[in-house]
Order: sequence, then C-alpha cells, then structure tokens
Amino acid sequence: MKTIGITASIKNKQLVVDRSIIDTVVKLGYLPLVFAPVSLKTMPLPNVNFDALILSGGPDITPIFYNEEPLPELRETDPHRDQFELNLIKTTHDSNLPILGIGRGMQMLNVAFNGTLFQDIYVQNSGAGIQHIQKNDLSLESHHVNVTEESELAKAVGTHPYVNSNHHQAIKTIANNFNIVATAPDGIIEAIESTDQTMLGIQWRPDKLLDDPKQEKIFTNFFNKLK
Repeated sequence: MKTIGITASIKNKQLVVDRSIIDTVVKLGYLPLVFAPVSLKTMPLPNVNFDALILSGGPDITPIFYNEEPLPELRETDPHRDQFELNLIKTTHDSNLPILGIGRGMQMLNVAFNGTLFQDIYVQNSGAGIQHIQKNDLSLESHHVNVTEESELAKAVGTHPYVNSNHHQAIKTIANNFNIVATAPDGIIEAIESTDQTMLGIQWRPDKLLDDPKQEKIFTNFFNKLK
C-alpha cells in the first residue's frame, strides 16, 4: 500500500491535523503517515519513507522565511514547524516525489522556492475585494475561481468552479518554478503548479468539498502521479 505523508501542527502538546485530509487519503486507498514538526536529522537524505506528501493547513508562516518584518496584522506563527516543512519539502522534491499543498500548504510551497506572501491581504493588497474568510461552514462554497484552461488543475475542476475560502494570507510574489493556474475574482492567487508537474498548491479546502466529484478528482489526479 502506498503511504502519504501529511504534515501537522503541535498545539497544547497535542498533534493537530484536519481529519478530512486523513479521511480523504484513506477513502482513496492509501495509508496516511502524519508528521510532527520535529528534526529531520533522523531521516536519511535523500531517502524518504512515504510515496507523496500533503502539506496541511495551520498558523501563519513566519515572515523571516521570506525576508520580511512582521506586520501588526500577522497572527500566530510556528517557526519550528515552518523550518521543519521547508526541509521536508526540499527532501521530498529532491526525491522526485509529488507534493500537494492545501491552504497554508500552498503558501509554504511558494516560500520554499523563494516566493513571498501577503501577511494580510486586506492590509497589503488594496485589490482584495471579496470575502476570503467565509462565514459559512467550509463544506459550502463561497466564491468562484478562474482556472487556466491548459492547466492540470482544469482537468479536475474545469475553468470556473466554486470553492470554499478560509485565509487572510496569500501569495504575493510567485516562485520562479511555479505557474499561477487559478485566481479569485479579485486577483488573489488560488492555485499554483510547478513547471516540472510534481507540485500542486490549492488555496481552498477541497477535502471539505468531497460531495463534489470535481474536488475529489484533485486528489485522485494527484495520486495518479505516484510511481
């Protein structure tokens, strides 16, 4: 059975990862392996003990990792987890294994390859003009996104899907080895794909919308990359 690594947070001495991501991995026939943010010194490089990696959601990303000072609007961060995931992304990518970043995970992919973030989209980006932290449950859609027709993502969700939304940070400057493949109506970046087709970042939460076959197809298409 193929194993999918999933990143998590540690909060109040407990491991925290969204159950919906684990359930999705299991539903599609794979074994989840949850990573706590600890030292990678025990993991031989470049070998890894999983077949693909999912970067899950969590707190804001520490601005020091993209060379900015923290703004007053920055929320709680976890620099230890940030560094752990930066190392883990490099290890996984060097091993030519697929990586899927969800929510914060997409932002982490961008930072790992020298991209930058809006610490708060409404303070730093005057063009942000829709609600990106929806008031409804994440099992409901909030706004639509425009997906590039030629992208891999479009093969799953089409070019004009409705999605959920729960973020106040977003990609500001895209990393060189990624393409922007989806944007919100106000221009906020909603999905990225690496030029080598091994990495996909999704700003919304497709694991919360699995009643929509198109959203589940994001995962099935991603897992089809497994060797």
